[in-house]
Amino acid sequence: MREAAQVLRDELGSKRSDKLLRLFDFLLERTIDLRPPTELEITNEIFSTGRTLDAPQDATVRVYIHRLRKLMDEVYKDRPDPGLMIPLGQYSVQLTGVAETVVPKVAPAEQVPLGRARSVPRSRLALGAACLVALLAILFLFPAVQDRPTWPAIWRPLAKSDRPITIVMGDYFLFGQMGSQGPTSTAVPRLVWDHSILTRDDLDIYLMRHPEEGERITPPREQYVSSSTIMALEKVQAILRDLTRGQARPIKLISASQLVPDAFKSSDVVYVGLLSGLSVLLCDPLFQASGFTLGDTFNDLTDAATGTKYQSDGVVLTEERIPRVDYGYMASLPGPAGNTIMIIAGTRDPGLLEMAELAGEPARIAAAGFNGNVSFRGLEMLYRVRAMANLNIGATLVLHRELRSQGIWDKSATADGTPSPSDTPAAAPIPH
Repeated sequence: MREAAQVLRDELGSKRSDKLLRLFDFLLERTIDLRPPTELEITNEIFSTGRTLDAPQDATVRVYIHRLRKLMDEVYKDRPDPGLMIPLGQYSVQLTGVAETVVPKVAPAEQVPLGRARSVPRSRLALGAACLVALLAILFLFPAVQDRPTWPAIWRPLAKSDRPITIVMGDYFLFGQMGSQGPTSTAVPRLVWDHSILTRDDLDIYLMRHPEEGERITPPREQYVSSSTIMALEKVQAILRDLTRGQARPIKLISASQLVPDAFKSSDVVYVGLLSGLSVLLCDPLFQASGFTLGDTFNDLTDAATGTKYQSDGVVLTEERIPRVDYGYMASLPGPAGNTIMIIAGTRDPGLLEMAELAGEPARIAAAGFNGNVSFRGLEMLYRVRAMANLNIGATLVLHRELRSQGIWDKSATADGTPSPSDTPAAAPIPH
């Protein structure tokens, strides 16, 4: 294992990534000692700021573990075995590409005196041969059939499909903006996210229409993906690998800003990210079919039928107040070409991470109060997520209902983005 580890250590050294190298060395030594560390131990050992913490404060450890996994995939991909990997859900290093040799324990043979070899009746030999032939015939004619996993209802339309899958991760275009004084300002430029400016091309168009703003706009001008989206994406990719096992279904990963209409024609689409990261191509049809309206800040959902507003605690943060409630959202709706569109999202980080965990666990979905079928019109589910700052702790189903998906691909949303009251689907009651 240490020889394989040295290959990765050399790569980390060339990249001058001190924290990744320290993290890898720590995981390696604890693995060799048969004492895999916890997330809290990694936080205090590698990412400590000088004080010992009683609980992880953010997603730093999980983000660095994700980066280390990706680097391992790249380093050992084209090298001869053995290699190293970090199994999902664990903080230990595992050797790959080495077949374990198990030597069975053989009972000592009974000693038979020379000249007195034990004889076996011919009838027993014939019976044994007949049994062996019958066993081989059974194995040939009736091969073992592996049971396919029972997928949660919301995944079944995707599981029955044979189309390629496009995973879309929510992303954001951020750009620097100076104060009103422009280049003469001494203040540090602030990063700005404007939901009407989703790409560099949108920014260029904006500046053409407002040339007076040109001097205030500064670098960086980049697309960003939140750490919670990356962690949720890792869990969803594992689900999709199981779902497509044994099938020739390519899986492609793009950002929401890269999504084009052609994807809806040729593949099933799975969105993973915050509700605020939805592109117009997904947001418009989804909220025509949904019984919710999305707030202007993208941090709340309002039930059109009852007027009930579901808003994350994470919108307003103070030193005295820790966010404790968030909301997660999942939906499955028919696409424009007979394909399926899945949405796995949250109003904030805890809601998204909880949905990514919940999506692949049918027992938890059933325990939350829903295990029904998804109609051809689609389904949406809203969960109330218990949180502690940015950590997700658990979820309770708020409501589930059929989507009003008929005609959503033939028209654009109304001015306020809501369907007419007569078309609003009714929420199913949740058993208590």
